[in-house]
This record gives sequence, C-alpha cells and structure tokens, in this order.
Amino acid sequence: MRMHRLGLGIMICMLLCSAVPIIAQQYPWERLPPAPVLPDAEHSGAAAVNGIRLWYAAFGHGDPVILLHGGLANSNYWGQQIPVLARHYQIIVLDSRGHGRSTRTAAPIGYDAMASDVLALMDTLHIEKAALVGWSDGAIIGLDIAIHHPERLTKLFAFAANSDPSGVKDVEKSPVFSAYIERAAHEYERLSPTPRAFKAFLDNISHMWATEPNFTDAELRGIRIPCSMRLC
Repeated sequence: MRMHRLGLGIMICMLLCSAVPIIAQQYPWERLPPAPVLPDAEHSGAAAVNGIRLWYAAFGHGDPVILLHGGLANSNYWGQQIPVLARHYQIIVLDSRGHGRSTRTAAPIGYDAMASDVLALMDTLHIEKAALVGWSDGAIIGLDIAIHHPERLTKLFAFAANSDPSGVKDVEKSPVFSAYIERAAHEYERLSPTPRAFKAFLDNISHMWATEPNFTDAELRGIRIPCSMRLC
C-alpha cells in the first residue's frame, strides 16, 4: 500500500509538472512578436504629394509590387517579406500619411486620402500600374484603389480588411492590442517628424476606424482586377 501511494504521488507530481507548460503556453496570436527590421533600400526618399511628405523605399527589380502596412504601424513591418519578394519584383513600401516617417496635414486622415497618396507616389515614381499587397488599413486602402481606380492595379491581395466599421471588433481589453499601441507610441516617437504628437495621431486614427470605410456590397462585387480578399 505504501509503495502504491508513493507511485501514485510520483505520478500526480509528474502530471502537475507536465501541465505547467501547457497552462503557461500562449498561442502565437496571444503574444506580440518582435517588430521586424527594414533591410537596406536601393533608394528611398520623401515625396511631396497632396500637401505632405510621404516617405517611401524601393528594393529589387522587376514588376512593381506595393506593400501597405496596417494602422499605427510603418514600413518596417514588411522587413521579413522584402528580402524574399525583392528577388523577383521591384518592391515599394511607404509610410502612410501621419505614420512612421511621413507627415500629415491638419485635415483628418481617411482611407480616401491615403489611397490618393499611393496614387500620387506612383505618379512620382512613374509607375503606371502595380500589384498591391496590404494588411488591415493597408488592405482597405487597396480596396479603395481597386474600386475607384482599378486601372492603376494589376492585382490586389487584401488581408484582414473590413468593408464597414461594424467589421472592427472591440479590442480595447486585448493585452496584445494594448502592447501594440504601446509599441506604436515608441515607434512614432522614434520615427515621426512630429514625435510628441502621438496622442492626437491616435485619436485621429481611432475616429477613422469608428467611421470608415463604408464600401457597399455592390462596390466589392464590382472589383474586376484579380483580387484575393480576407475580410473581417
């Protein structure tokens, strides 16, 4: 009986010890991964478009592909994709207005304005048509261009876009999103021409998220360019 109890105790101890990693384990989406680093660009600059200075960088050669980051982020977030894609394409990244290294005006930031900035940058770089890859806000900008200026795109990959404000889930209580906001504040302070204006910038973007976009089903069905979408 004593040996039985000892064996049972050892088994329970082993089960408890083996359960600790399972209990403490986090799924990949429950933790914020490190921010990528942007590789050295072949050329970069700040284009004067629509009353702002829009920062951009270009990598590689071939058919042009534009990568658009998500809200509050910057082009650095494409750091892991660029080296692979630049082997076969000319990759252009840009910091959306008010984000990263780009400036903004006193006017509210909206998806139409950011889409217009992308088109103006394409004109500046003499790019008639390009493929576009976007995530979150970058994907919404891509949809805006595909709907209103399809002649400028060869194809679109839109990941994690929403077509109206109801598609945005309340994530204020998410520790991952809170960590992202905190990191975005530090990145803004380090990169932005107006490093102390993050609160006003965040309020502006938060208002945009609450009121835009407003794509109709008919507009989305009317997209005729090759398009892969993951809508929220």
